[in-house]
Amino acid sequence: MDLKNLFKKDYVVGIDIGSYSVKIAQFAVREGGLYLLKAELKDVGISKDSESYEKDLILALHYLIRGVDLKKSKVIININCSCTAIKKITFPYMPKSELREGIMLASKNYFPFQIDKSALDFEIVGDVVDKGIRKYEVMVGVCPSDTINKYLSLVQKAGIRPASFVLSSHSLHKLALNLSRNVEGVQCYVDIGSLQTELVICKDGLLAFSRKIPVCGNDFTRALTSAVVTDKGKIQLSAEEAEKIKKDVGMPGESDSRVIDNKIPAAQVLAMLRTHAEHLVNEIDRCFNFYHEESGSGRINSVTIFGGGASLSGLTKFLSQGLGMEVKLGDALEGLKTDAKTVIHDMEKVSHRMDLAIGAALTQARGLNILPSEIKDQMQRTVKRGTIAAIITAVIIASILTFVGTRIKIGNFDKRISAAKLQLTSLQPEIKKAGGMRLAEMVLKNEPYWEDVFRELGSIIPGEAVIKHVRMQGDHLYMKGIIASSDGQQMLSDFVIELEDGLFSDVKLVESRNLPDKSGIEFEIACWVDYER
Repeated sequence: MDLKNLFKKDYVVGIDIGSYSVKIAQFAVREGGLYLLKAELKDVGISKDSESYEKDLILALHYLIRGVDLKKSKVIININCSCTAIKKITFPYMPKSELREGIMLASKNYFPFQIDKSALDFEIVGDVVDKGIRKYEVMVGVCPSDTINKYLSLVQKAGIRPASFVLSSHSLHKLALNLSRNVEGVQCYVDIGSLQTELVICKDGLLAFSRKIPVCGNDFTRALTSAVVTDKGKIQLSAEEAEKIKKDVGMPGESDSRVIDNKIPAAQVLAMLRTHAEHLVNEIDRCFNFYHEESGSGRINSVTIFGGGASLSGLTKFLSQGLGMEVKLGDALEGLKTDAKTVIHDMEKVSHRMDLAIGAALTQARGLNILPSEIKDQMQRTVKRGTIAAIITAVIIASILTFVGTRIKIGNFDKRISAAKLQLTSLQPEIKKAGGMRLAEMVLKNEPYWEDVFRELGSIIPGEAVIKHVRMQGDHLYMKGIIASSDGQQMLSDFVIELEDGLFSDVKLVESRNLPDKSGIEFEIACWVDYER
């Protein structure tokens, strides 16, 4: 067993909760990368009151996560609403500890909604030099807090503990990276959802432009439910009839003279859909113009469309003619690694609708993550990661050495010592493997896991403190360390209080004394891990 991978997740799961369907993409994390195990979607009802609608979404989530080991999975949720957005910003160089506050203040100039009522996250994508001045190139993502709380409540009711919330633009970009790995130039990817349409432009694999388009799948449905007058009188399709025509007929050709379902002429269907299709063409073309103005780059090479709205037959041909370039229906499964265990339900019907779920999984919870900070702090720690990893490694190695030593002593019985040595040599690999598995069982048998304990410890260690030694004695954890500050006693007192408020209890200060040069204090603390919290 590879001990450095002891606490790593075995699976990555991307979930896209759309307006009328829920999609899931499950990947296995292997040495060769991510391998797709499962891709599936579940449609939910159209006309529901909010309570029934939420129940249907939860039932759909329960159905899709069946057979998924959530404890061994990193679950990433794609979220979207009209006010979610990501934008690349060039920001003055400053200490990274001050960068978040600076971005929060500056973001009011880049996003047309209230930042103080939104969650924000960012990632540094590189450095640029502008007029001889070094600056950060930062990708910033924002989402209204109400939207986050709605999604968080839904997944928690479904029994899902998310590792990350990612925005649709971010998911679509990650999918684009996978699809355009061997493609040069500029490509456009569009997700046409029921309520939102997302557009991203990638140049040489990097996100160059993103924008929401005010044309969506529901616009086509509403157009078909408008009252029209034919030679047979006034006709008005129901929402169900409109959806059926969208799926079965799509946009008829100019020369199509049939009467669909003996009710409405094909020419009338085309006329009802054409207005919104032309609006979509115009909005995509406007995005291209904005991109050219901002970047000064060359023409777009191709457009690929995804989402439920992309199912409209004839739409790709209409867009291609309107934009004067190749437009194709996307296949989100293209280029993914699979094996004999991979299960894809109705691949031809779902391949273009799985884009955001697959894209969310491909983020692997890295980069932009707009989970609330208190939940994000519980899930992963980026600050002092090296310190935490070192502590975990030290405890594991010490435990393994003790365990292996005990096994060797037991094997050295009397006259069987020679035979035992011979057997021990041949069984060393299996013993190490068994030792690692036994240790993992011991460490992980209670909640919270030891990984959570050390993450909790890493989150509250003062910045001026260094933990020099950690040992377990019975159920108690003993820590020795140094606080390099003239205000060390106060910091130590605050540290003890924070330990009590977290996963630890019965916290005692074993020893505290000033360093010889009076530059700080040396301390030892004993505490008990409270598994009931």
